[in-house]
Amino acid sequence: MKKIFLPLLLCLLLPCAAWAETLPSLNLAGLTDLLAKNKGKVVMLNFFATWCPPCRVEIPELIKTSKAYADKGVVIISLSVDEDAAPVLPFVKKMGMDYPVYLAGRDITRAYQISSIPHNAFYAKDGTLVLSEPGMADESMLKMVIDKLLSQK
Repeated sequence: MKKIFLPLLLCLLLPCAAWAETLPSLNLAGLTDLLAKNKGKVVMLNFFATWCPPCRVEIPELIKTSKAYADKGVVIISLSVDEDAAPVLPFVKKMGMDYPVYLAGRDITRAYQISSIPHNAFYAKDGTLVLSEPGMADESMLKMVIDKLLSQK
């Protein structure tokens, strides 16, 4: 009996350990809920992929911006568009992405018409989408957009 129990227990527990080491997936309904929960804050959505060189350049700036605006009502959320989820969590850890990161569902990429990455979208405090465009966001662009949105009532 013991010879059967231990292998069976391992078979049951190993998938749990693997599941614990993955990023959460997010569909459009989940993103809508997440945006609603952050109403009253400026929200930036950053669409990226692990294989995207400009994304790798942009991410350190996002980390810096997230820290600089953490206590000012700004939330940065990154959404991976990778088709293979396996490399995403190691990439997030390696890059030091210490803000929310999700695996984007295809319904999200369709809704935001993501045709190239990186792609960034900004929401005002009232929850209105004010800017959604492809391309890398540098420090001056991030500061300009975020400061303008923070100054609005």
